[in-house]
Amino acid sequence: MQESPLTVLVVDDELPLREELRLFPWSSCHAELVGEAENGEEALELCRKLVPDVVITDITMPMMDGIELFRSLKKEFPLTQVILLTCHSDFEYARDALRLGALEYLIKVSLLDSDLEQALDKARTTIQREHSHKRSELDKQRWQLVKIWNRYANDQLSIAAVPVEVMDELRSIMKEWQLHVPIHFTRLHVHAKAEDEMYVHHELQAILSEWEQSDKIRSRWVQLDKSDYVIFHSRLSEHASSRRERTGWMMNGLQAALEQRLSFLSEAVRLYATLSDEVTNESLLFQALRQTAITLEAPFYDQSGTIYDQALLPKPAAGSIEDQIKQEHTEQLRLALAKSKEHLVRYIREEFTVWACSERPNPDELKAWLLTKHKELFKDGGHLTEELSRQRLSEAKTLTELTTAFTRELEAAVGAKSKCRKEVQHARQLIAEQLMEPITLTSIADSVGLSSYYLSRLFREEVGESFNEYVTSLRIDKAIQLLQTTNMKVYEVAEQVGIPSYRYFSVLFRNRTGVAPTEFKKSY
Repeated sequence: MQESPLTVLVVDDELPLREELRLFPWSSCHAELVGEAENGEEALELCRKLVPDVVITDITMPMMDGIELFRSLKKEFPLTQVILLTCHSDFEYARDALRLGALEYLIKVSLLDSDLEQALDKARTTIQREHSHKRSELDKQRWQLVKIWNRYANDQLSIAAVPVEVMDELRSIMKEWQLHVPIHFTRLHVHAKAEDEMYVHHELQAILSEWEQSDKIRSRWVQLDKSDYVIFHSRLSEHASSRRERTGWMMNGLQAALEQRLSFLSEAVRLYATLSDEVTNESLLFQALRQTAITLEAPFYDQSGTIYDQALLPKPAAGSIEDQIKQEHTEQLRLALAKSKEHLVRYIREEFTVWACSERPNPDELKAWLLTKHKELFKDGGHLTEELSRQRLSEAKTLTELTTAFTRELEAAVGAKSKCRKEVQHARQLIAEQLMEPITLTSIADSVGLSSYYLSRLFREEVGESFNEYVTSLRIDKAIQLLQTTNMKVYEVAEQVGIPSYRYFSVLFRNRTGVAPTEFKKSY
């Protein structure tokens, strides 16, 4: 991934010098001039908005001079590099600033483009080194937090049972991360297919670290367990609506970045978040972390991107589903079926779905119950057809997938024709045309004029499988054809069908055909 350009802020009370620096070939040095200021106070305010990589500042200025600005920047933005512009009379100030950590000083009257270019190269090298060191330290601190959590947080221990030295270590990390009670945090739950998890978490951690190191988002993250992350925010106070808005923005950004970087995955990554209540004491952190855990039912019943409040987290239903079904639905199901299978389809899609979303019974029990009903309704079907149908029901990952799989068969049984909107037809055409390119739900949805969520729902309802599953199916079909009819190497076939990871392609191919692509190719 290409490095971002250095962002540069110029600070000088002399307009001619600022105008001269505007003409400097910033882009050829892989840098970008993002702002100007006439004095230190104005520059500090701009830095709080822009967080530039480099500040080039005059020493002698009214209101707040360059040395005072430098000291303030070192406190608030320790990774921002400062280059001083000096006159001959400022030499002693400049040397003092270098001893305190300024990057370089340049003499105004003899300033050459090559001098500034060298200073920017030095700034880039220093920033890379400091980012690397900071990342290393952050990773150590993250690992320490995970060890503390795994040892003490899951046993419902009182804080008195946690050794004093452990609490001191926790407080030390929080202080280092500029987290001061009362604090809030966001717990992020990642729902991905088992074979996709390695790719998903690698990219997700890279994205979170890029955000973290940019200092544009004041946050620290830690992977708490296999599927959950905790993101701490260093704001002292924030209104609930602002937190929800910021979390929504963060999840949208993560979803888009993952979709772009992992467009070849066979199933979309789904993200969920819980907003914690206010934690007023470090001793309450373990309890708050336990209380923000998202239940296994959430990805089954809720759409990706759902944000929960800690106090309002949905709870799974108590008791067995058999008791609930008997109380709520036995008679209604019988009456619906007695009228016609069309009435049963309507009942499953409407009343039954509303009830399930409200009561949230255990997904496995719900599937088992529908499988029983499926067996009763389709007992005269062929063995192979029945097995495929039962497999679709068993593997449903959401309530929508489950009810769609069930009702599509009911519709087929009564001869109802599956509708396919023109937008879905257009989407399928675009997918076929762009198969070797990165294909994302967002890009296709934009092309056909629908929201990504709506297109995703239509795909499931009208095509019978998810968007990602459909794309993957076409890609593997194309790969089979290429392996059978060309002399292309397996890795070339993988690239040709838009799956750049050879390892991932092999997993998908074996899942579909039962053999590795190399073995398949040999047989032809």
